[in-house]
Amino acid sequence: MKIARAETDHLDHMLDLLRSADLPTEGVVESLADYWVALEEPDGVVGLIGLEIHGPDGLLRSLVVHPDQRRRGLAARLCSELFGRARAELLRAVYLLTTDAAEYFTRHGFASVERSDVPVGIRESQEFSTLCPVSAVVMRLSLSS
Repeated sequence: MKIARAETDHLDHMLDLLRSADLPTEGVVESLADYWVALEEPDGVVGLIGLEIHGPDGLLRSLVVHPDQRRRGLAARLCSELFGRARAELLRAVYLLTTDAAEYFTRHGFASVERSDVPVGIRESQEFSTLCPVSAVVMRLSLSS
């Protein structure tokens, strides 16, 4: 299994995977360079994750792993790739919105926060402002010491 930066050749598979998990596809084409994919031959893209950068903070976009590939540590590998990039960018925190994976992200150090405590840059993102329901849980991972 290889983790790599997303490329144009991966796009159709990425969009299919996102749709199959009922995750938003808006903005993926425009921010393809902000995504990492898990690649396996001959299936191609079997997982992906994205990181939008908004000033000093990041927004985790759409961690998804194909159902046939789950429970193999792939999601954790994708998260590790994202956290490494966030630290390299000197981000102070990574935020996410989730409707069904809060328990998973808690195990990776995220904690729930109030929407009012989210920085303006993240609140103004398309994901936060229009794509995710207001019922979604907002979570934060602090990267600063």
